[in-house]
Amino acid sequence: MKWGMPVMTRSRYFFNRSVIRQNVRQHGWIGIIYTLGLLFSLPLQLFMSNYPDAEPQKIDSLFRVGGNMQMLFILSLPVAAGLFLFRYLQSKMASDLWHSLPLRREHLLAAHLASGLGLLMLPVWVTAAVTALVTPLQGNMYIYQGADIWNWCLIVSIVTLFLFIFSVFVGICTGQTVLQGIIIYILLILPAALIQFINHHLSNYLYGYPEWFGLSSDSLIWSPFMHLIVLEQEPFSTGELWVYGGLSILFTVFSFVLYRKRSVEKAGQAIAFTYFNPLFKAGVMLCAMLLSGTYFAAIKPNQPGLVICSHIAGALLGYIAAEMVIRKTWQIMTRKVPLEFAVYGILLGLLLYIPVSGFTGYENRVPPGERIAGVYAGSNYEVYANSYPQVNSFSSNADLSSAEQAAPPAQPDIYTADKQYAEAVRRLHQALITVRPESSDPALRYADGARRFTFAYQLDNGRKLVREYWIPGEGFEPEMKAVMESRGFKQNEFMLYRLDEETESIWLSSFNKNVSIYDPQEIKEFSDLLRQEILNMGYEDQMGDQKSIAAIQMNSKPGKYGFNYAYNWKPSFHELERWLVQKGYADRVRPAAQDVISAELIQDDYAGKLPASSRFNVEQHMQLARNENRAAIVKDAELISAILSRQRSFTARNGDYLVKLTYKGGATDYAALHEEDITPGLKALLP
Repeated sequence: MKWGMPVMTRSRYFFNRSVIRQNVRQHGWIGIIYTLGLLFSLPLQLFMSNYPDAEPQKIDSLFRVGGNMQMLFILSLPVAAGLFLFRYLQSKMASDLWHSLPLRREHLLAAHLASGLGLLMLPVWVTAAVTALVTPLQGNMYIYQGADIWNWCLIVSIVTLFLFIFSVFVGICTGQTVLQGIIIYILLILPAALIQFINHHLSNYLYGYPEWFGLSSDSLIWSPFMHLIVLEQEPFSTGELWVYGGLSILFTVFSFVLYRKRSVEKAGQAIAFTYFNPLFKAGVMLCAMLLSGTYFAAIKPNQPGLVICSHIAGALLGYIAAEMVIRKTWQIMTRKVPLEFAVYGILLGLLLYIPVSGFTGYENRVPPGERIAGVYAGSNYEVYANSYPQVNSFSSNADLSSAEQAAPPAQPDIYTADKQYAEAVRRLHQALITVRPESSDPALRYADGARRFTFAYQLDNGRKLVREYWIPGEGFEPEMKAVMESRGFKQNEFMLYRLDEETESIWLSSFNKNVSIYDPQEIKEFSDLLRQEILNMGYEDQMGDQKSIAAIQMNSKPGKYGFNYAYNWKPSFHELERWLVQKGYADRVRPAAQDVISAELIQDDYAGKLPASSRFNVEQHMQLARNENRAAIVKDAELISAILSRQRSFTARNGDYLVKLTYKGGATDYAALHEEDITPGLKALLP
């Protein structure tokens, strides 16, 4: 019996019924609010509709019901349970009272955890059960499967468990309830925010670093808070659920270990364990340095002195804030403070400097040709890498539910294995890192044919090397021509794979004129011609500034993919133009003189006189000319036809001529003309 008693005692006290009963009596309102909130945001919303006579809608996830209302309760109630159930840890009197009970600390912690999980898990399971029961009832405006209910219940249970256990862990490590709540939500957002800060920092000081790709192309997976907010569009993956489940177990173990070591006297202190103080100070200083440095680097680029001072100022403010929180007073100045700040500042400064220094070799790294298995070059890599195929497209059947829309086509293989093309890309890349052309003014990057290029190499070991650069319109013509005239470049840059998809109609439009093509044979002929015209484009055609004649929109079949893709009818597409003329479509969409009410013409020499922020504002150029009585109004049909046939895109070049075209119906457009485009008749009109 002597050997058996301790076992029975541990079994009886590990989940002490008196503690659990007291917690339920005192904090049962948390479970009641969570139950009512989930019932209101899910089962009740199934019967709420602005159109009661509408047909029930198929959905593929119950998180689509009620918008973000579910997230409001899921993000707040588990954290509230952790705050209130363990509030006794933050008060000296309450802590002494609870710890005076004849219970070991692990038994007390287990009883509180069991209380919280009971108050939080039962509402989730009750809501799932009610949702299953009301599924076949009349008036349910949604159609879903039993698997959708199980999926909802599993996700909410795991997320609720994680948030509650995490809030308990933070509560054990802190000594103030308010600070506990603040730190919980900061830490839930911090990983994603820190990745963004670091990406900004590296992109500012590492030539070729792609900020959008960087450390992680999807920041949602690093922040449960941010992911829950957009859960309707971005569901949790199975791997993420396993991670949150594993983290819940890990934080539970840490909670038991730290709870046994926590001193009762730490109630009321900011940080309950002194060995966390250096980590807290360093973390606050690092975030403040990154935030301050990134901000000033963005508004005042290419000023190293200001950027260094901003990092130092951020570090100082972060250190002062951390010290005041830890000491609970603004009187923090002691003899050791300057030395401690210097040590932290130097270490964190090195942490920020070393990755952007030349020691890493990042900026000069170009893979050798024999290691390249495939290469991509162009401006659409972000589309392929991050959000294919939603980016640069929009749904044409928004009235259909997501369950009714078939999955979009698989992402095409964007890497080209052609060795000659890979070598052309390498030569361009090598020329860029040798010359390092970089405009000091981001606004000027768009002038004179500058382009943003991404280079992505698929290496023979399965890894990828990705770089991104702004390439000016002049100085790299031979290298750019070798790349841009390659079939592999055009295939990806103009996304020609989209022309292989089933198209229901083609819509051509220019201002107040448009025409649609529905005949399947004509759609096929048009798509084949458009593909060939794009593949035949030379370097000058792609870099030229001539304006497109009309916009081309390829519309997929309703219920198929639900995406519309846009192209342009360029003046160099002669075969396509002949086909459109033959079919009678050209004159129905091409702008003509009779479509224009008037044209306002000026000679532009204001680009150098305007600040950079206004240099690309065409209307400001026009207004300055009007103020000086240097604008001419053109209404002659022959002269307007000459403008329409020669018009170019505006590039803010001194010496060009600017035109404001006013179309019938009220539409306006701006265009530029070079000196060689101006006819004697147009020149005679200018003052």
